[in-house]
Amino acid sequence: MWGRSFCPNCKCELKIVDLIPLFSFIILKCKCRYCLQKISYQYFFIELTIGFLFVLAFLQHQIIDLLLLRNLFFILVLVFIFVFDLKYYLILDRVIWPAFFIAMVINLYLGFGIWNLVLGASIGCGFFLVQYLISSGQWIGLGDVKLGALIGVMFGWQLTLLIIAIAYVLGGLTAIILLLSKKKKFGEILPMGTFLALASIIALLWGEQILYYYINILGWQM
Repeated sequence: MWGRSFCPNCKCELKIVDLIPLFSFIILKCKCRYCLQKISYQYFFIELTIGFLFVLAFLQHQIIDLLLLRNLFFILVLVFIFVFDLKYYLILDRVIWPAFFIAMVINLYLGFGIWNLVLGASIGCGFFLVQYLISSGQWIGLGDVKLGALIGVMFGWQLTLLIIAIAYVLGGLTAIILLLSKKKKFGEILPMGTFLALASIIALLWGEQILYYYINILGWQM
């Protein structure tokens, strides 16, 4: 987290010119400048995705203020969780807890009610904790429990409920596709954190519109 970037193959420390998002990858022709080892395309696509999400967040907000900066920070955290859990089936405490406290402080400063955030964290954490205890950790891991708490303080209780619903829909559809294509067998695990992170990004960008859409259909009052 604190050291300089380096090539994972030759361990050579990278310079600023090697780290320009997207452009360095293209200019270096997908290779390390120093050892000529191939650079994974995942770096390019992650940088492209983050840039695209940043643009979407800005176009929705249209002014640079603390709320926009908060949303950009959330995008970085959620993309990291999405990729890391997808690749390693891990959600790191060193990411979850700093993000948890930063999200709490920023949201309180922006005027979010403390009980809204506490309820959100309780719902997110409690929902997955019950599953973890019932299944003795077979259905989900403790990382998902902690991620639920993080999502709660990021978004409050209403969007947390929406995120859980979206994540299970995405996870269910993905499971069906993988089973039908025989890329997964029944009973094999899927990275729940990946679906929660993706659902959180959707909620960050369009959550309020989705909530109001369904509330209007049901005739409820916010």
